[in-house]
Amino acid sequence: MRNLKSAKPRLTKLSRLLKRNFPDFYAEAKFQVGDDDQSLYARFGQYLARSIETARAPKQKINQGFNVLNKMAEAANDDPYVRTVFVSGPLEAIVDAPRALAYARTKLSPVAQAYLDGLKE
Repeated sequence: MRNLKSAKPRLTKLSRLLKRNFPDFYAEAKFQVGDDDQSLYARFGQYLARSIETARAPKQKINQGFNVLNKMAEAANDDPYVRTVFVSGPLEAIVDAPRALAYARTKLSPVAQAYLDGLKE
């Protein structure tokens, strides 16, 4: 329970960033998954990967998505719960999408790249 309490402020900041940059996605996902952080961020990874694979989102929006992931990677360094949500959520979706993975290689921070590389092994 201690990990969850310490992670909540970090996830709250990330959720605010997600909500500000992706309001439609955030509202729909929160309606569907409620307070389940794991599902919210997994859906965000799927959303971002699909957007890249189908080229249906502007580059600015995609870059904002990677900004959220880079911030999440920073928070993941300090908190095992955030790390679990990050790796088993959005990064798994990106690894499974070839175009998204190639684009991620150019946009993810070195910290996020390390987590991504860990998934590929």
